[in-house]
Amino acid sequence: MRKTDRASPPGFSLLELLVATTVLIMIMGVIISLTGQINRAWAYSSAKVESFQDARFAFETITRAISGATLNTYYDYYGTNHERRTNATGFTPSTYGRCSELEFVAGKNLVPGQVTHAAFFQTPLDYTQTPNYSHLGGLLNALGFYIEFDKEDDATRPSFVPSQNHRYRYRLMELHQPTENLSVYSVNNSHDWFVSPLSASSPPVRVLAENIIACVIWPKLPEETPSASSLAAQFEYDSVIANARPPITWSSGQQPPTMNQLPPVVRIVLVATDERSMLRFQAASTTAPDLGFDYSKVFQDSSKLDADLKTVGDALASKHINYRIFQTDVAIHGAKWSP
Repeated sequence: MRKTDRASPPGFSLLELLVATTVLIMIMGVIISLTGQINRAWAYSSAKVESFQDARFAFETITRAISGATLNTYYDYYGTNHERRTNATGFTPSTYGRCSELEFVAGKNLVPGQVTHAAFFQTPLDYTQTPNYSHLGGLLNALGFYIEFDKEDDATRPSFVPSQNHRYRYRLMELHQPTENLSVYSVNNSHDWFVSPLSASSPPVRVLAENIIACVIWPKLPEETPSASSLAAQFEYDSVIANARPPITWSSGQQPPTMNQLPPVVRIVLVATDERSMLRFQAASTTAPDLGFDYSKVFQDSSKLDADLKTVGDALASKHINYRIFQTDVAIHGAKWSP
C-alpha cells in the first residue's frame, strides 16, 4: 500500500510575527506605564503621610495632655475683701467659694516669641527625675504647649541626632517640668511657674514637631450650651483672677465663672506644613517666611475661627504649600463646670 504524505502544519508569516511582536510591546509598555504611575502615586502618598507623622503625634500628645488637666479645686472661705485666709487671727470669713493653688491658662502672648496660642497647666503624669519619688503615685507635673520660630537648639537635640546647621523653623514646643521642680505653689505672680523655667539656661522643653505654623487653643462650653462660644471669645482663659497670688480677688458679688475652674471643653487646632514646602521659602534665614497671611489678623476672635482657617488655607494653597489642618474638641475629665 502506498504511504500517503501528511500535510505540514502551516507556519506564521513574517508579517504575523511583526504584528504579534508589536502588540506585545504595546501591552508591555502600558503595563510598565501603569506600574510607574502606581509607584509614583504610592511614593507621593507615603511621603505625604510621613511628612505629617510628627504633626499627628504632636496633635495626639496635646489632646491627651489637656484632657487630663487638673486644678484640684476645693471650697473654702474668702474674707470681706475676697481675700484668701492666711491665718486664723484677724480673718473674718465672708464668702464661701472655689479655691485652688493650681492654674489653667490659655491665650496669646503668654511667653516671649510665641506664635498664635499657647496653654499651660498641671496634670498628674508621675514624671520625676528623683529616684526616691518614683514609687509615689499622682505626682503633678507642669505642662505647656506653644509655637516659636527659632533656630534649632543643640541643648534640646538628642546627642545621637546630627546637627541640622541650626535651621530656623516654626516648632511646636512642649514644656514638661518634673515634680520636684514644680513651683506653682510658691510663686508670687501666677505665671512665673512657667515663664521662669522657660527663661532658664536649660529649659525643660522639647520639640514636639517642626513646621507647625499655627496652634489654636479655644476653651469653650459644650455645643449644646447656650452661648457656648462666649467662654473665651478672644481665646483668652485664666483660672486665676487678677493674675496674682496672693491674694485672689474679684470686683464684687459671685465668683467669676472661670475662677478656679477648668473649661469643660477645649478645641484644639494645628496647622502643619511639610518640610519640602518650607525649604522653598527659607533654610537658614532668621526671618520668618512670608506664608501669605498676617498673623496679627487671624485667630484673634473665636467667632471667626472657621473664616481664619479658610484664610490661612487659601494663602498656603496660593503659594503651593502642602498643608494639613488637625482639629478636634477635647473634654477635660476633671472639669466640673458650674456657671
